[in-house]
Amino acid sequence: MTDKPKILCVIPARYGSTRLPGKPLYMIKNIPLVVWTYTRAVESGVFDEVCVATDDRRIFDAVVRHGGNAAMTSAGHESGTDRVREAAAGRPYNYIVNLQGDEPLVPDGLLKTLAESIAELDDNSLLTCVSNATIEDRENPNVVKVVCAANREALYFSRSAIPYGRDGQAAKTLRHCGIYGFTQAGLARFCGSAPGDLEKTEKLEQLRALEHGMRVRCFFYDYRGIGIDTKEDAEAFATMVEG
Repeated sequence: MTDKPKILCVIPARYGSTRLPGKPLYMIKNIPLVVWTYTRAVESGVFDEVCVATDDRRIFDAVVRHGGNAAMTSAGHESGTDRVREAAAGRPYNYIVNLQGDEPLVPDGLLKTLAESIAELDDNSLLTCVSNATIEDRENPNVVKVVCAANREALYFSRSAIPYGRDGQAAKTLRHCGIYGFTQAGLARFCGSAPGDLEKTEKLEQLRALEHGMRVRCFFYDYRGIGIDTKEDAEAFATMVEG
């Protein structure tokens, strides 16, 4: 019988945000946004430990004040995944999950599916989630699209509408959901690789894996994310949970 994999979930959180400064600390029912996501991850019951990784003492203190687990990390990281790597380094976990802090309603079912699939990873692969895209998603550059092979491995990610229906035929489009699973060594390999031309062009970190020959395995879970990027998004979430 195979032992259950030990999984650490890290939620990277930085204070700076172009469209919503201080986003992790945006208060909803007197609870900071990042704590909503942290609590969701803990209550799913699929992780051995959940940790918020930040370079800002205000975020660290807010998480701890609400009974959460937090780690201070370097302010010099260029990406959330680099921050996750620092927080995970040296911890006794086989697998690391990078969960975005602005997804306060990530479904338990999605997290459970990820936890069930993560043991299939090796050190040259990572795991992520895809779902069906709407017509509006196809044309929205803020929604990342993905094309998968028949074996559910990603062929490409883009902000553009892919695949393109050359004959005017509507193409089925998948949207990428920002959650990732790695082995410890796979995470180290990813973070140790330099950003390539595709990543720099599209501003999509996941393209680094493809450019360096890593496999990106995708599992399907159809849901509409509640990603919070603006004050209007945060107000809409507050109305949802207060209603």
